[in-house]
Amino acid sequence: MLKFVIRIFIIAIVVSAFLYVINNYHPFYQNDLKRIKKNNQINIAIRFGPTSYYQIKNKNIGYTYNITKEFAKYLGVDLIIHPIDNTEKALSYLNTRKVDILADYGVYENVNLSYVYNKVNLYIVYNSIYSNKPANKENIKNNSIEIINSPIITKSLLEYDIASTKIEINYEKNIDAIINALRVGEVKYTILNSDELMIYQKYFPEIKIAFQIKTDSPITWALPRDTGSGIKNKISEFFTEMLKTNKISLIHQNHFSDKLNYSFVGSKSFINDLVNIFPLYEFYFKKYSKQYNHDWRLLASIGYQESRWNKDAVSYTGVRGLMMLTKDTSRELGIEDRTNPIQSINGGAKYLNKLLKKIPDNINPKEKIWFAIGAYNIGLGHINDAIILANQDNIIIKNWSEIEPYLLKLSQSKFYKKTKYGYARGWETVKYVQNIRQYYDILVFLDSQDEILEDNKNEIIPNTL
Repeated sequence: MLKFVIRIFIIAIVVSAFLYVINNYHPFYQNDLKRIKKNNQINIAIRFGPTSYYQIKNKNIGYTYNITKEFAKYLGVDLIIHPIDNTEKALSYLNTRKVDILADYGVYENVNLSYVYNKVNLYIVYNSIYSNKPANKENIKNNSIEIINSPIITKSLLEYDIASTKIEINYEKNIDAIINALRVGEVKYTILNSDELMIYQKYFPEIKIAFQIKTDSPITWALPRDTGSGIKNKISEFFTEMLKTNKISLIHQNHFSDKLNYSFVGSKSFINDLVNIFPLYEFYFKKYSKQYNHDWRLLASIGYQESRWNKDAVSYTGVRGLMMLTKDTSRELGIEDRTNPIQSINGGAKYLNKLLKKIPDNINPKEKIWFAIGAYNIGLGHINDAIILANQDNIIIKNWSEIEPYLLKLSQSKFYKKTKYGYARGWETVKYVQNIRQYYDILVFLDSQDEILEDNKNEIIPNTL
């Protein structure tokens, strides 16, 4: 009996060793980890999108991007990003090893799936301006739901079983393009996951949930079907370490926290901060505005939109301080400590002045400041891209209101592929400038009636503000 047990034990060891060798060295299984290390780079495909990957001021940003950046660092190799909107093209790149990983494409067949590092809910959403909330599934029937090409979304919709509802899979549009169509009433329903919904509702509060169709849908990476266990094991080790150190949660919080809100705070909240916080920095806003020939009320409004006049503010993009200057911009401006509120205000005023000088001469001189403020948020390259898009429509941009529709197009694949600087969350910049205008209008109004600040009689502020 003992000999039999020993024999079984030895056979088990031999079989395990054989399977390990086959999985890593058999010609049908490729040692992708070894190749990645040898080439000293990992190629990862990511969709452009507000929750995954985009750029601000030539800096790569995004929840998915930041995680892939951490993984490349974990492997000790360079990260090469391939922004691909088309799922079929991304799969082709994966199968031919042009990319090593598809990050968050929602692909689950004929690939190796890696560690599940996030879970999201899926919702059918609608525009409350054009439609009422459907009372039940029956109300959605005989309508269409337009979605991006994501197998996991299609599968979830079919499982939800909305009979006679047409599912329109758009192979060319990205999610921003579909949301824009929803925003203007061209699309009645689409699907968003809970992370996307959190981002979009900050800018488009009219987007509402009709139904939840899926709970805890897994977010994972896709690897080639014939990959060896080396890269799969490394990904598992990486995410285990990220969870242990709470880094995954921190990255998610940085991108989706409620504090990252571009909503206008309301005149009463603004005045409360004006009374209690602004006096600490009023002298410096006025000093540096005068030095760089700005309206102090406008510079103060930018500071409020950037940080709510919080000297310790840190954004999800890594910018810091009261005027939210990047490390590179601070260095370029000669600002030694961007977290110092006085230096930050000086830097913000100097940077705005620098941007203002780069705004094209054909822009209305009185409107140039809004273009500079838009560039303060999104970067001058994207502002110029929007102007070029307008020129292609034979529209010569002179005023800020004329560029807004083209800023919105910078997030849509049909348009950003034609631009030099690519995808941008243009709708964020439109809201950014809109908010600053509102804060500025309040300051102009209050500055003309100083006694209001003394008595804090904010109830007489015009309702339009």
